[in-house]
Amino acid sequence: AATYHTSNESGSHGWVAYECIDWGELFSDKIWNPSDAPLQLRCKEKSDIQVAGMLSFYILTKGKHPFGPKIDRLKNLHDDNPVGLRELCDPVVKDLLSQMLARSLDERPYVEQALKHPYFLSRKEQMKFVEAAGNEPKLKSSRNDVSNQLDNRHPSKTRSSLLPDNWKDVIGRDDLRTLCDGGQKSPSEYKGSRYTHCIRLIRNSFQHPDGKVCQLKNKTPAISSLEEYFLQLFPTLPLVLHQIIREDCDWKTLPALKDFFPVIDRRAVPDVD
Repeated sequence: AATYHTSNESGSHGWVAYECIDWGELFSDKIWNPSDAPLQLRCKEKSDIQVAGMLSFYILTKGKHPFGPKIDRLKNLHDDNPVGLRELCDPVVKDLLSQMLARSLDERPYVEQALKHPYFLSRKEQMKFVEAAGNEPKLKSSRNDVSNQLDNRHPSKTRSSLLPDNWKDVIGRDDLRTLCDGGQKSPSEYKGSRYTHCIRLIRNSFQHPDGKVCQLKNKTPAISSLEEYFLQLFPTLPLVLHQIIREDCDWKTLPALKDFFPVIDRRAVPDVD
């Protein structure tokens, strides 16, 4: 990661990235002034990401710190334990902040990558992402980890509990018929337990809209677009799909998906003494 020069005076208690703290000095038996900020190390570019995560949490919770009260804050930061995230109800923002607050630099996103997280995507962009995944021929195959995890067939990774067990039950029989109109598959060919089928249905619906929105407008509350319809039913689907694909090097570099998972290669900036 790129390195930037900073003085020992920068930062303040509890609002400093993990790698900017000299933990060896902090945990030594040497007497030091409690008012001194335990800073000696130079910060990385991603140090700002962790601090931004702290500030974002502070704003969202109206004044709380993600690593807990002052007495526990440095230890929780050292132990990679953002205890405050338990208070967040929104799984999308919780997922984003868990990445930003990670102790490991490799687990933190660059700014460009963070801005591609579902939290920052519009409804249209979120469904473009789902549609792009649905367009991938690999989605039909059971020989890859992404498909197996979506269908809850992975030998070691269970599907996220953020998704309903049976997506067909969520859509309902009448709407499923409407969404299948114009496509090559009948409702009976889709399996409710398989989210690869759900994503393919979403892809087909956008490929063949054919006035579907008008037929679905009887829904309560009323919807004005297919994007709105699917996100009302499956608000966490883009997030779960993002979580799975971002851990798969092959999938996130596919031509149709690579824009959602930008690869950042910063050249290191020489240290300034």
